[in-house]
Amino acid sequence: MKKIPDNPPEAGLESRTDTSAANTPDNNPDIDQVQRLEEIARHSMEALELCASMGDYQSSLTKFRNRKDIFERAVQGLRQVVPIAFYAFYSVNTSDLDIVPEHTDRPERQDYIGGVVDFLIEKNVVARAFREKRTLVSRTADRKYHLLIHELTTTSRPYGLFICFLESTPPRMSIVDKITTIVTKSACYALENFDLYHLIDQKNAELTDKNLRLSQSEVIYRNTFENTGNPTVITDKNGMILFANSRFVSFSGWERSRLAGGKKFTDFIIRSGRFDFRVLLEEAGHDNPADPTSYVLETGYAEKKMVFLSISPLGIDDRHIISITDVTTIKEAEKKLQHQALHDPLTGLPNRTLLQDRLRQAVKKKRRNKKKDYALIFIDLDRFKSVNDTLGHAAGDELLIETATRLQEALRDVDTVSRFGGDEFVILLEGISDKKDCDALARRILERFTIPVSIGDKELFINMSLGILISSHQDVSEADVIRLADMSMYEAKKRGQNRIVYSHEIEDGEIEQRLYLENELQKGIREDAFFIQYQPLIRLDTNELFGVEALVRWRHPKLGIIPPNTFIPIAEESGLIIPLGRKILELAFTDFAGWVSRFGPKGLRLSINLSVRQILHADIVADIRDAAKKCGLLTEHLCIEITESLFIDDTRQVADTISRLKEMGISISIDDFGTGYSSLKYLNQFSIDMVKIDRLLINNITENKTNFNIVASMLQLCETLNLEVMAEGIEDLRQLEELIAMKCHLGQGYYFSPPQDKAAIEQYIAGGNLPGL
Repeated sequence: MKKIPDNPPEAGLESRTDTSAANTPDNNPDIDQVQRLEEIARHSMEALELCASMGDYQSSLTKFRNRKDIFERAVQGLRQVVPIAFYAFYSVNTSDLDIVPEHTDRPERQDYIGGVVDFLIEKNVVARAFREKRTLVSRTADRKYHLLIHELTTTSRPYGLFICFLESTPPRMSIVDKITTIVTKSACYALENFDLYHLIDQKNAELTDKNLRLSQSEVIYRNTFENTGNPTVITDKNGMILFANSRFVSFSGWERSRLAGGKKFTDFIIRSGRFDFRVLLEEAGHDNPADPTSYVLETGYAEKKMVFLSISPLGIDDRHIISITDVTTIKEAEKKLQHQALHDPLTGLPNRTLLQDRLRQAVKKKRRNKKKDYALIFIDLDRFKSVNDTLGHAAGDELLIETATRLQEALRDVDTVSRFGGDEFVILLEGISDKKDCDALARRILERFTIPVSIGDKELFINMSLGILISSHQDVSEADVIRLADMSMYEAKKRGQNRIVYSHEIEDGEIEQRLYLENELQKGIREDAFFIQYQPLIRLDTNELFGVEALVRWRHPKLGIIPPNTFIPIAEESGLIIPLGRKILELAFTDFAGWVSRFGPKGLRLSINLSVRQILHADIVADIRDAAKKCGLLTEHLCIEITESLFIDDTRQVADTISRLKEMGISISIDDFGTGYSSLKYLNQFSIDMVKIDRLLINNITENKTNFNIVASMLQLCETLNLEVMAEGIEDLRQLEELIAMKCHLGQGYYFSPPQDKAAIEQYIAGGNLPGL
């Protein structure tokens, strides 16, 4: 491959591109020959220019078997006026500006031709050919041959370089330039579309025998024009339609007789302001093929069509040929896709992306003009997931649709209500600065939902929690607006149903502390400030190690060790739980894989907690698989602990995720069982392997008869369902003895050992002891 320099240096050329000397009668005294060639050029220009300009990519037939046929055909015509010894075509790759030899009629001279091309590249001739788009004349370095060099380019792309080798001085250059331009342009359009030229050839052959009175060029012209794949017209210099093909007649809805000489092409174009054919030609001249201008045409059927126009001079009497590509369907599809990208498919409301864009604009207006206030309301439906769980997702969808309708009815036209995700809605109110106005609107929203929603034969009351930020009360960055409204919504949810909390009413210290911890949390993930401690899981009857539970800790440079119950909720709400979770997996898997490799404990289990946000994350299965593969850990050692609250969320996605995890040999355990949203059907529906009885039940097992009976019943149930049971929070010997008596086989707690650093656990696995064991 030959590389064309991006910005080749100008250099002295061993070439002759100035044709003025060649145009003197002294250089070519044969005036008759010159006149003959000029006549050939004139007729060739009319025929071949027309042929080239009529190209259409939608034709379905082919003229040439391959590209070689095109080159041979081109040279055949060129040899009538130019004494060509041999030729070569180099195709160009526009992405990296390489040119590669594609065809020559003297393949045995390919090495010689390659050397000539190297010479032309070095002397800047190739670059000039593509830049100047005209025929260049040069000499080979050994001066054996004269060279005619011409690029092959259409409006859409360059195709390559055409090089003719001549043993004698070329004839009059003005004619050579014209003929070469005609031939190469025709060849270039043939390369661009084999289909059209095959059609031209076929129709030409058919009609030559039928109509001897027509010249060959007229046959090609009429059939190409009529059979081109697009609606096409030929106009005069003022845009008056002279000829229209059948496709345009059908497209426009006008009879052919009324079009020719009776309609200007611009009559079909819908455009406000001054617009005539001259303006259209100017626009076409500046059009970018990669991003063409679209026009709206109104047909005789009173239909509006979106079209692209390809306008080219015909080369005859200032006429133009206009090819029309109907892109109405494409544009409508693009518009639909754009709408889908910015709107929720279920409710039709603006989605998170569109809401964030409008909020960004509102924040900018506020910065430019302090009086341009806005408010943001973050809404979450209370216990929506229970509707999905009990009545099904179809009922949940109906509920969301009705919620969207009522929210829109409660708002002004200038307000934006969006579905932010799941059962969360966010409303942007522009031009509101007074808390009383927000109160009135929030109350109006709540009043809309005092009327129950009918779903099937059931009536449901919708309760919601509202968090509100008003820009006139808090000057915060764009990134914090939604976050603060979200925090206010969570505070409202804590206070009960149908509550409203304003972000400026929350203690500033609490907000600042939360934002500070969130920023520090993000920094801590980047700077590896998290480490893992492990709490032993014990076989109660033998006092042997069953496994370890990985527990994350945060070592903050200023605040010291921060407990999980402080930073995990922040990680959950901010979405940082996903990258933090990946970090925990990597740390725990690395430690555990090292213990298995060095000490080989068979059947030892590593237990890791996953939050609701993690288990519902699309990549969680891949994250676990990739981390285990990277650390060399068999997934059969893993037990994933999930909380009961997970089952009030998307049960379908939860079931799918659990199923995929179990296919990898991973065990599933329900953490804190017995204190949350337990439903016995989940134990079977989700193929649970183990339940962990919450420490609150274990704590009073020796004093509280109710707790004792609950734990005993749970153990009997799990035995019946063939589930393993782990008792959490065993603190003393009496609790241990009661659990053993009730046939509880597994447990953990401070009676055995608190969470330990990696080194202590490693020592125990290697044969040592832990405190309490």
